[in-house]
Amino acid sequence: LTGGFDDKIQGDSLFILKTQDYQEIKQKGIKPYCFVVGSNDGLKALTLIKNLRADPKLGLIPLFSFTSFGDPTDRLLDAIVKDVKEATEKAADIIQALKKIDVEYMEESGSDTYRMLALLYSRPVDILVPYRHWQNESYYRFPLIDAIFGGVTGSALIEGLLDRKLVETSQLIDRLRLCPKCNGAHLNYIDVCPNCGAIDIIHQPFLHCFACGHVAPEKSFFTQDALICPNCKGRLRHIGSDYDRPLENFHCRECGHIFVEPAVSCHCMHCGTASDPDALAPRPIYSYQLTEKGRISATTGSVEDIFSLFDNLNYVNPIVFESILDWLLSLCRRHTDEHFSLIAIRMVNLIELADKIGRHKTKELIDEFARRVRELIRSTDLTTRTNQNTLWLLLPKTPPSGSQIVLNRILDIQTESEIGLQITTASYHAPSQSIDAETTKLLMARLQSEVLE
Repeated sequence: LTGGFDDKIQGDSLFILKTQDYQEIKQKGIKPYCFVVGSNDGLKALTLIKNLRADPKLGLIPLFSFTSFGDPTDRLLDAIVKDVKEATEKAADIIQALKKIDVEYMEESGSDTYRMLALLYSRPVDILVPYRHWQNESYYRFPLIDAIFGGVTGSALIEGLLDRKLVETSQLIDRLRLCPKCNGAHLNYIDVCPNCGAIDIIHQPFLHCFACGHVAPEKSFFTQDALICPNCKGRLRHIGSDYDRPLENFHCRECGHIFVEPAVSCHCMHCGTASDPDALAPRPIYSYQLTEKGRISATTGSVEDIFSLFDNLNYVNPIVFESILDWLLSLCRRHTDEHFSLIAIRMVNLIELADKIGRHKTKELIDEFARRVRELIRSTDLTTRTNQNTLWLLLPKTPPSGSQIVLNRILDIQTESEIGLQITTASYHAPSQSIDAETTKLLMARLQSEVLE
């Protein structure tokens, strides 16, 4: 275990502490610049790496190793390095990102979610990739989450982050079918009798007697010198005229049923539940990455949606907002005397402001901004939010001059801001700016592009 201490690095000089017990670091109260694991013992290295990642005060520090231990241990490291110099070079970007995070607040709050966001935000590749592990009940797991939070399952934490829109899916890795009772991924697919569900079925050739219609296993027709139907005792000489081979080739030894193809039953190896394939619960397996809201939450120290302050501004669900906008577009195309305006507003430097003035003042700033906007809109105007920090204003019966007045007043808020608030806006008026065949989604996407430029 090697640590270079950031308060002692001067020029090319580097002070290195070598120890076999990371508790020594904690006892001395020293905060390392980075860790480098020098052990070649995979088991000892894994134990040490897990302890470091699980430690609330040391878990965010860049962690490297001289040796590759393979999956899943390597997933807990930031990189494999040749020497300490390379480790300190690779740690530089991580350290710079960590400076934007209120680590002391994170430690005081004890928030597992905040720790996860901080770890992802501070790494060059902020992606959680699942690891396929056959011993895991759900088949896939997240070693990094398991190491940091111990008993907390990765899927439970990921679902929480997804629900709060702090992470989003990045790439589809696999598709699973899970037990509908326990969500286990280890299933045994068994051919069973479609009549009684028994597994004691055999595959054997059958014959069909044309004279009486009797169908039975081929061996039951054989006598010493001929084929004789066991039912009508008729002699079977020519296939196609006296008998043929039916499609049925399976026989259930439990109920005697004869059938063409067996049914399939899925037996869970965890809880023993037997299910039809159609009853299995589908689950796509993704890798995940931070959303813009997640990055903002990592730097502001708040995992709550600070933009929810805008939701008191005659807010409607985005789906409802798009439906109303679509209706207004159709109305304006049919009746040229109808008109409305649409405005998109985006705060572009929230992360920089949070880093500059702190999370609490940033929240106060957005609260003030929402209050000022609330004074501008009428009771008939509607708002919604997309992409977390993009606010939409729908102004019915508003000509271009009216929407320009609203825009100017919003920009005045930016001008009056003493701490460098930056706002970008885009506007649209119908029917004067209507484009043939432009749908609601295309219109909003076009304005979204304008505010993102």
